[in-house]
Amino acid sequence: MFYLKLAQRNIRKSFKNFAPFLLATVMMFVLNFILASIVFSPELDKLEVGSVSIVLMIGQVILVPFSIGIEIYAYRFLLKKRSREFGLYDVLGLGKNQIILVAFFELIFLFLITLILGTIVGIVLSKFLFLVFIALIGGNYFNLTFLLLAFIVPTLIAVAAFVLLAVISAWTIRRNSSLTLLRSESHGEREPKSRRLLALLAILLLGVGYYLAITIKIGSLIFLMFAGAVTLVIVGTYLFYVAFTIWYLKRQKLGRHYYRPEKFITINSMLYRMKQNAIGLGNITILVTMAIVTIVTTVMLQVGVKQSMMANMPFTTELTAMNRGNTSHENVSEAQFKNLLSRTEKQTNIDLKAGIQYVDYDTILIQVPSGKHVTINHVTYDYNKAGTTTVQIVSRDTLIALGNKIPHMAPNDVLIHNYAGHFNAKTINWFGQSLRVKGQTSNVKNYATQSTMGNNMMLVTQNDKQAEQLSQRIQSNLNSYTMSQRKLVINLSKKDSQRVVEAYTQVDKNNTSAILASGVDRSALLQEGRAYTGGFLFIGFILGLTFIIGAALIIYYKQIAEGEQDKEAFRILQEVGLSKKEVSQTINSQIRLLFFMPIVVAVVHFAGAYMMISKIINAFGITNETLMLSVSGGVISLIVVLYYVIYKVTSRSYVNIVQRHV
Repeated sequence: MFYLKLAQRNIRKSFKNFAPFLLATVMMFVLNFILASIVFSPELDKLEVGSVSIVLMIGQVILVPFSIGIEIYAYRFLLKKRSREFGLYDVLGLGKNQIILVAFFELIFLFLITLILGTIVGIVLSKFLFLVFIALIGGNYFNLTFLLLAFIVPTLIAVAAFVLLAVISAWTIRRNSSLTLLRSESHGEREPKSRRLLALLAILLLGVGYYLAITIKIGSLIFLMFAGAVTLVIVGTYLFYVAFTIWYLKRQKLGRHYYRPEKFITINSMLYRMKQNAIGLGNITILVTMAIVTIVTTVMLQVGVKQSMMANMPFTTELTAMNRGNTSHENVSEAQFKNLLSRTEKQTNIDLKAGIQYVDYDTILIQVPSGKHVTINHVTYDYNKAGTTTVQIVSRDTLIALGNKIPHMAPNDVLIHNYAGHFNAKTINWFGQSLRVKGQTSNVKNYATQSTMGNNMMLVTQNDKQAEQLSQRIQSNLNSYTMSQRKLVINLSKKDSQRVVEAYTQVDKNNTSAILASGVDRSALLQEGRAYTGGFLFIGFILGLTFIIGAALIIYYKQIAEGEQDKEAFRILQEVGLSKKEVSQTINSQIRLLFFMPIVVAVVHFAGAYMMISKIINAFGITNETLMLSVSGGVISLIVVLYYVIYKVTSRSYVNIVQRHV
């Protein structure tokens, strides 16, 4: 009972020390509670948004290690702050086991407070953020029911975190002597021995990471390259703070201006701070960078999804017919397709004669060599091979029917429409058939854009007959079958589009026909895409908030710790002749420099990763560079503003501690 009361008294008397840690645990509990309450809510099934719950579950899985990591980081600072107190307990006769027991009871009290406050705040915020989530995915069901799992999941995560904290606490107390505990509050990260080598390695790792990010090519290895570049930049960032900054500051000591008072004080003070806070600055930089990347990516997916969908489906309704399962090498005839359309018209009483019919040939992946006269006779399946290009054969008749102006073409003439890359050939040997490249089209409208994975090219033929010949050339040379399909595209009202698609796909309910009939309603496609990207944006918001909270907590603890360490140094400086104004100027300049260094480095990291992020977003069909730049600039501006607010709030703690002693 004595140890229980002692733990309760410690929290009550030193609540100022416990408050930041408690804030971290409550915030992480709330964020996990919000996701769990939405993931396990029965309302998700009523929203008819597909598998968006899977997206939220992925976000929950990603959030768990970060939230536990932030709590561990916050608790380590709390332990460092209270180490002197634990050391005094040891000196006064309390054994290590008793001190561990007191720390354990403190954690139990903090866990209960976290559970109660987190649940109350979580319920309130979950209701509000559920409305935000519904707005993002375009849903229309605005009630949120809390299931028992919504409370169990964040509680289990909190239990796991506090068990780890108890282990850390016991290990820290048991492995340190009373003298070490008394002095540990003033210990910082140790200066590396091989400063010059590590400084060079930092620049090398960052340079290679940036190079990989800038030169990365779309292909099957893009995510592996992405992971490699990220790993190099993270390691390089920590080495930059741990080694390069210290090496640079030591180099400044060799300059002739070093012995000026303001230079002397600033360099030595900064060197001391970097020795103690390099890892903390690296953590802040990584968290801020992750916040920028996460929010930019998810916002781009949300705002660019409509653009991508509209480009890939220019008409509201698309009906397709193709042979089922490659059972026949004959394509669906025009008469068969018209029969399907006629039966659909009879069922719906909706006229489809205004629609545009054309043959859509299957896209193929081939290797296109460079040069003025190229030979194309090889189909590949590897995006990473040089010259790999996705080629789609389209007839001039089709593009004219879709509203394009295409110049007259002679037999065996082709036009090239490039979606990506450059094609300067004058003639093409297409699987044994000679073609003359008449030129390149400047623009193609009302035709679904191809995938942006790698280089893409449209081959425009003189007419439908020639398009079919080129397709058959592939079949005869490679002994394979390329599937073409007949399509009808038309603009209908939302209601009529849904009726037509449903009727058309149900023409052969028993699947007895050799023809596979499928239809797509653009409004349904847009809703499904919005649901997924809205889910990603919501996750991005939660994770971005987690990273920012983590950075803010680290910054706050740094300000408090540095204030306690620096107060005596600044008092001595004033006693040896520096005015109060000079001391204050030195304090403010160092705070600004150390505080804003992480945000500057984070923005540089994002600039280095911009091309890689842009290409990944392009893979989703979002290719608007102006939009990408605008979103990136807006998100960075928002993060900088939030960072500045954190700076203004937390720097007061440091200044108040230091100025009381100067």
